[in-house]
Amino acid sequence: MAGALVASLALRPATAHDFAFCEQLSRSNMAGYRAARGIAWDPARFRASWAEFENLMIVAGDEAIGLLRLLPEGEALGLRDLQIVPARQRQGIGGWAVRQAQAIALQRGYARLQLRVYVENPARALYVRLGFAVESEAEGTLHMAWTPRPAVR
Repeated sequence: MAGALVASLALRPATAHDFAFCEQLSRSNMAGYRAARGIAWDPARFRASWAEFENLMIVAGDEAIGLLRLLPEGEALGLRDLQIVPARQRQGIGGWAVRQAQAIALQRGYARLQLRVYVENPARALYVRLGFAVESEAEGTLHMAWTPRPAVR
């Protein structure tokens, strides 16, 4: 089942009509991590990042099931946010989305793809499986990066 689902996935640019869905998804998925750190949800910050980031909807057919947000960060492409609706988690969608971000980084000529993840977030195991390495840790947040290997000739 998961293989068929992953085969039906696509990315599309988010529109203004997707904003409320994306804000709610990010807010609810990250609520426990923010609460553990005493960080309140800041709608103004999300709205500002919406204008700054490249916001891509993860869709299965016509159904929006997630959000992938990217931002150029110097020589790297930043994977700034990846959210999957809870009912669709643990079905291979996150891995698919990270591989899409890796492909986008390569296509655009970035030397690396980087991200931050809370140390207790189970997604960190996914990032390690997909070739990301921990570069540093600060205040319970891991800074990780994926650098593509040069092609062997």
